[in-house]
Amino acid sequence: MRDKRIQSQTLDEMLLELVSEIAEYSFALGDWGKYLWTSIYLRDKGYIATSFGVKPSEIERYESQEICTSCFENIYISSYYYLKDNYYIKFFNSSIEKLMGNMRGVKNIRDIENLAIDIHNKVVDSHLDSSKKYNKISIYFERKVPDDEIIFEEIERSIIVRQFINDRFKFPNPPVFMFTALKEDKEDTDGDKIELSYPNYYRFILVVYEGG
Repeated sequence: MRDKRIQSQTLDEMLLELVSEIAEYSFALGDWGKYLWTSIYLRDKGYIATSFGVKPSEIERYESQEICTSCFENIYISSYYYLKDNYYIKFFNSSIEKLMGNMRGVKNIRDIENLAIDIHNKVVDSHLDSSKKYNKISIYFERKVPDDEIIFEEIERSIIVRQFINDRFKFPNPPVFMFTALKEDKEDTDGDKIELSYPNYYRFILVVYEGG
């Protein structure tokens, strides 16, 4: 795990590292990685993670905002058990050739999961009621251009904004805390006014959910 490293990292540093990690994962997946959702379900003895995306053949249809449940398909399902230190990929989409058999790609998946859990733990310790359980982490990533250099340069200039979700939805496991990647825009030549907006070339959102 990353125990020694996270002690010296701020939460913002960890989040920007996660954005970079998931951007690498997105590019490794090719067209499958243009729109990505990753969820981690925390359990007492470990966790289960799932990731899905928009099928390349359905991207145009999805972008037209047409309702299409058939546009999405699982990329992988993984699980980890703490006591046995046992990690394995339970399912991997055979249509994704770029990542199949690529050990670096599998390592990248684990890095994303581990880092997201470290962020979750830090958020619970610092911002949430630690007597409650928060058993789900959800990550959304979208890339708007195919050029990785452009996206990674914008990630370096991004800031991560955090917010409590006070208007709790009537769900068994409501979202309680959210992180969003934004960029700073100067509104005048003197730079006195700064406006926050979404990055031009990507989107990143991480949400922590309450539940047990």
